[in-house]
Amino acid sequence: MKFTKKIAFASASLALTMATPAALLTQNAAFAKTTTVKQATKVKVTKKTTPFYHKDGSKFTKKKPYVYGSWKSTVAYKNTSYNVVKTVTIKGAKYYYIGNDAYLKASDVKVTATKTVKSSSTSSAKKASTSSSKTTSKKTSSKKTVTQIQVTRKTTPFYHKDGSKFTKKSPYVYQGWKSTVAYKGTKYKVSKTITIKGSKYYYIGNSAYLKASAVKVIASK
Repeated sequence: MKFTKKIAFASASLALTMATPAALLTQNAAFAKTTTVKQATKVKVTKKTTPFYHKDGSKFTKKKPYVYGSWKSTVAYKNTSYNVVKTVTIKGAKYYYIGNDAYLKASDVKVTATKTVKSSSTSSAKKASTSSSKTTSKKTSSKKTVTQIQVTRKTTPFYHKDGSKFTKKSPYVYQGWKSTVAYKGTKYKVSKTITIKGSKYYYIGNSAYLKASAVKVIASK
C-alpha cells in the first residue's frame, strides 16, 4: 500500500514537472507576440474649412493664429493635403499632428497615405527591467529638444530628407505659397532634429528641412 502511494506521488510530480515548461513557453510566446498596424502619413481636408487645434484640444484664434513662415490662418481649407507626424488622442478624439504645434481632427480629414509598422510586447520580466534601466538612464542624461528656430541668413534653402534642395520646377509649397528658400528672421516650429549626410537638420513639417548652420534655436523643451 505504501509502495503504491509512493509511485502515485512520484508520477504526479513528474507530470507536474513536464507540464511546467510547456506552460512557460506558452506564456513567453504570448509576451513575445508581434503585431502589425498601419499609421497615417498623409491626410486631406474634407470640409470647406476645419480648425487648427493645439495639443490641449483648443483652437487657434485670430489673435494667436497658426503661423507657418509668413502664412497665418486659424483654419485649413478643403482638399489641402498635410503630412502627418503622428496620431494622438485628445479628450477622447483622434487627431493628426501636422507639425508646428498644429493638429487636425480626424473627423475633418481623410487619410490618403499610410505606412505599416510593427509593434511587439516585452518578452520577459528581465527585458522589462533592462528597458526600465535604460529609460531611467535616458531620463538622467536627457538633452533639451529644439522646438523653434529662426533663419539667420538672408536666404537659406529648403531641403528634402535626402539632403537635396527644392527647385524652381518643384518648389516647397505650403497653402499656395511657393518658394525654394526661407528668409532671414522667419521663425519655424521644429518637429524633430535629424542628421543627413553628417549634418544636422531641423524638420519643419510638410517634407521640408532647414540646415542647422543656417538658423538659430530660439526655443527648446
